[in-house]
Amino acid sequence: MELNENKVFVLDGGFSSQISCHVGTNADGDPLWSARFLKTNPEDVYRTHLDYLRAGADVISTNTYQASVGGFVEHLGVATEEATELIRLAVELARRACDTYLEQNSQPLLNPTPLVAGSVGPYGAHLNDGSEYRGNYADKVSSETMREWHIPRINTLLEAGVDLLALETIPCLKEAQVLVELLKEYPKAKAWLSFSCKDDKKLAHGEDFQTAAVQCWQANPTQLIAVGVNCCPPNIVSNLVKGINEGRKQPIPFVTYPNSGERYIPDMGWTDKDKSESIDKFVHEWLKLGVRYIGGCCRTYQNDISQIRKLKIFGISLRKKEKADEVKMLTNENAQLKNINLELTSETMRMKKRICELQQEKFSDYLTLMRERDGRYTLYHQKLQLEERVKQLTRNVAGARHEDPLLLRVALDRCRSVARHTRCTTPLHCFAHFEPSASALRLLSGNQEI
Repeated sequence: MELNENKVFVLDGGFSSQISCHVGTNADGDPLWSARFLKTNPEDVYRTHLDYLRAGADVISTNTYQASVGGFVEHLGVATEEATELIRLAVELARRACDTYLEQNSQPLLNPTPLVAGSVGPYGAHLNDGSEYRGNYADKVSSETMREWHIPRINTLLEAGVDLLALETIPCLKEAQVLVELLKEYPKAKAWLSFSCKDDKKLAHGEDFQTAAVQCWQANPTQLIAVGVNCCPPNIVSNLVKGINEGRKQPIPFVTYPNSGERYIPDMGWTDKDKSESIDKFVHEWLKLGVRYIGGCCRTYQNDISQIRKLKIFGISLRKKEKADEVKMLTNENAQLKNINLELTSETMRMKKRICELQQEKFSDYLTLMRERDGRYTLYHQKLQLEERVKQLTRNVAGARHEDPLLLRVALDRCRSVARHTRCTTPLHCFAHFEPSASALRLLSGNQEI
């Protein structure tokens, strides 16, 4: 199986938790933790790997989290050579489990080419005091000391043929930087880097998780396949990785394999069992945030990995899945838009019909107004004609009552002439009954007096 950044990989679960189902006891509090079973119960180590492969894990990790040459020598009383061989045996048991899984399953498999990751726990794990959950040893242990402590195990794991390294549960930036730089001495090796965090912001030692993650990724992006967090409550994972890839042209792939949500206290063991949460319910949220490697850590079992594997997203290229989802979404949107378009077309037709009705009503009103205007103009002209006719009639009436002024003037002149040349017994006031018109008087007053 190739480490394709567009594929999602299922990791295994808590090794110590699952092996307890075979050996009948747990390794909590043991200075070698589950690594002791490499010496005492190697077949149970093999069976535990097989459990996780059958559950659907694409990647299984060697039982070497708390293994070290010095630790085996001190706590098992073996020589350095045998201690090295125990680490090599861890790889062989994982490989053997892969071979058995493939041999026993002839039908098409969800994980046809499982990978083996060499587990590289932190320097603090061999101290057996819970230091990997605090990281306080970074304040007094030099980088060189941590580097020299890591080299024998990493050399042995790579020589034994692991596919990649799992640099895990690292509680401090100082040790993470040591491992990232050490990885460069093995140019063909690949690894993921997973931190131990005390909350949804900080590493166990107190450094900002996102700053540390980006810094380590940028220091060795060609060999790191992912950065992330493990052995933390599953409900803090999203806040830890959210926003890291905003604005990045090449997003950083993330790895996460949280515990059950319970908390380990060295003198008390696992507490807060009531806070235990199922990992699978967070998977889809993590995928959206760019997580590409998902599994479980302490207090998770074969069934937890089976539940994750049942999510059909796994075994399918994320790019294909995203494209399929996008096509489905666009198809649904297209159908919705068609319905909206039909509604808009229908509404447009109704509006056009209404506009025609309004235009007809408006034109009808316009014609009515024109008719009213024409009627007013007709009445106005008729009024003028009637007024002119009244004036004419008035003039005609006045003309019929009084003779033309010129004729009156001639008649008066004659009367005056007769009065001068003959004795007239008729006094002038006899003409008083005559009432010339106003216009006649104006004409006469301008010539001579009577």
